[in-house]
Amino acid sequence: MKFIVSSSALLKQLQQISGVINANTVLPILEDFLFEIEKNKLTVV
Repeated sequence: MKFIVSSSALLKQLQQISGVINANTVLPILEDFLFEIEKNKLTVV
């Protein structure tokens, strides 16, 4: 799967939910997010 998104738009969304991630990982920004794409809509959970 491939999607294109503005880095500033993605960063804004990740910052809103970043308070729930584990800080003890090597790449914490990617560990606890689920990216879902359905009908041309990207959802970050």
